[in-house]
Amino acid sequence: MERPTGVRHVMVAVTTLVAVMLYLDRVCLSIVGEAIKKDQEITPDQYAWLLSAFFWAYALFQIPAGWLGDRYGARLVLSAYLFWWSACTGLIGMVSGFAALLALRLGCGMFEAGAYPLASGVIKAWVPSKERGLASGLVAVGGRLGGAIAPVLTATIASATADGWRLPFVIYGAVGMVGAMVFYWWFRNSPSSHPAVNAGELDLIGNHSESTRPHPGAALPPLGDFAVNFPLWMCSLVQFLSNFGWVFIITLFPTYLKEVHDTPLETRAWYQSLPLYAGIIGMVAGGWLSDLTMRRFGPRWGRAIPIAASRVLVGLAYVGCLANPDALSFTLLMCLVAWASDFGTAPVWAWTQDVGGRHVGAVMGWANMWGNIGAALAPQIFQAIRAGTPDDPAAGWAMAFGVCAATQIIGAVAAVGVSSARQVGAPKHA
Repeated sequence: MERPTGVRHVMVAVTTLVAVMLYLDRVCLSIVGEAIKKDQEITPDQYAWLLSAFFWAYALFQIPAGWLGDRYGARLVLSAYLFWWSACTGLIGMVSGFAALLALRLGCGMFEAGAYPLASGVIKAWVPSKERGLASGLVAVGGRLGGAIAPVLTATIASATADGWRLPFVIYGAVGMVGAMVFYWWFRNSPSSHPAVNAGELDLIGNHSESTRPHPGAALPPLGDFAVNFPLWMCSLVQFLSNFGWVFIITLFPTYLKEVHDTPLETRAWYQSLPLYAGIIGMVAGGWLSDLTMRRFGPRWGRAIPIAASRVLVGLAYVGCLANPDALSFTLLMCLVAWASDFGTAPVWAWTQDVGGRHVGAVMGWANMWGNIGAALAPQIFQAIRAGTPDDPAAGWAMAFGVCAATQIIGAVAAVGVSSARQVGAPKHA
């Protein structure tokens, strides 16, 4: 047999780079938040809305983005989404006033919503089923790598400017728009349509049939089937609670360090980066172990076991935060939160590919929608909790961390209901 080409690996790598841009744009606001509040006279409540607005738009546009990807393919849709979220990011560095910033943050969330549902479809089309857990982890690693790079890179660029915040947005926006054009030029929706793929690689991938191509006449996602699917609801609940606890790292972590420990900007940037690097390790480990448990325990428990374990570890880390540790010790606990959260991300992605069928993008979008509703609510809830102890920031944050710990235990119980035994929408007797 002809030796397989390696285009599938390049496709995973290119999709990973898209994820890098995704988080580079997403995280940069939090590290320059203090400068934005000062320069634009934005209140803490308004700043919490800027953080939340992104996730509300991101959540609500998950399913439409997944459906567009299933219908028209990632080449067109993901390229367009990358271009427009990058344009919104760049414009953030050019406008003034809370209303304009809020509108552009909503735009970023709306267009970034397409990234992971579409990436899930890319993996299904280009990666053999037995390798999807690892491939999912690698693409998600790109997001965490972008998030890890963003704080230090953003702080470095911003500190060289008079206003302390605009230039990073402009640079990231320009790079992303160029990246969108490169992605469109290289990517193909199906292995069989790429000129560099040979017959050996097509045979190895094994899923280059019509089921992996865009479906221009496809109906809307079967939302009725989604709404009555118990494993999908359990996965969605896990995502909701997971993001509720994790999103603190990329939103309010620098604020906590400033309020409780009076940590300088440069140190805040490094401390925010460290958990995201830990998440990269967790993502790869979770993808590898998820494939292993799937082979060892089968479709009923193969994904559920690593997802549940991840929630328990995050809960324990937040319990440790109740002791009011110093800034470095707290950062190490956040490293455990990030590692364990991302350990559970890869099996969630792989599960959506296991059960999604032709609607894998929409299934991913449904679960991710609920996850980002959790992320959208978290900054507002944290702000409300902290407002109850204005003279003692540490006490307010401790109460918020206690809530995070409790939610993760609930998430561990919900993970038990995540099963790959039946596709979403398939008859129960199938």
